[in-house]
Amino acid sequence: MLISNSDRELIKGLIEQSEKRTQSEIVPMITHHSDVYPAAHFRGAIIVSFLFSLILYYSPLNIINPIYFLWIQIPGLYLGYLISHFAPIKKLLITQDEIDKEVAQKAYEAFFHHNLHLTKNHNGVLILVSIMEKKIKIVTDNGISSKVEQKIWDEIIYQFSLKIQAGQFIEGLKECIEAVGNVLENYFPAIAESSNEKTNELSNELIIED
Repeated sequence: MLISNSDRELIKGLIEQSEKRTQSEIVPMITHHSDVYPAAHFRGAIIVSFLFSLILYYSPLNIINPIYFLWIQIPGLYLGYLISHFAPIKKLLITQDEIDKEVAQKAYEAFFHHNLHLTKNHNGVLILVSIMEKKIKIVTDNGISSKVEQKIWDEIIYQFSLKIQAGQFIEGLKECIEAVGNVLENYFPAIAESSNEKTNELSNELIIED
């Protein structure tokens, strides 16, 4: 997904403003996909190879030697494996349970990879958007998860998903960051005393991963 430089700067500024109101760190991340889903490639290979044999069986060639049905499966295996790399086809070959697990795993891996677990007060929040799966995952450190109920994040995710369905991805991301900031401000407001002001522990840049 192409994100313009102006949108990147706007999102960065929005994160800065949101973090000024809270003691937490907000990190948004966009990834093209959460996993390569190798099982989808093998399923595609098996399905297409079977279709090749089926087409041969019902063809007017009147072939009865079973060896030909085995040989024709070989190009079917290759073709099915290759076309399963295309996202629309791959999505047909994976289950919702697989998607949920892989997106969740990707989010937790990103959480640790980008050091959200190292914030002083364990107050990091990752907003992960996985494009191919059209899934959003919000991961919070234990300093936040111990106080904020999951249903609050689920509602923010739901509102964001509606924006994505309407083709308003950037607007949805902006509103999501603002909503996360509002929740964090409510539970973890910024400390008023200047001597205790929170330092910016993590980058405010939007992370984009191909």
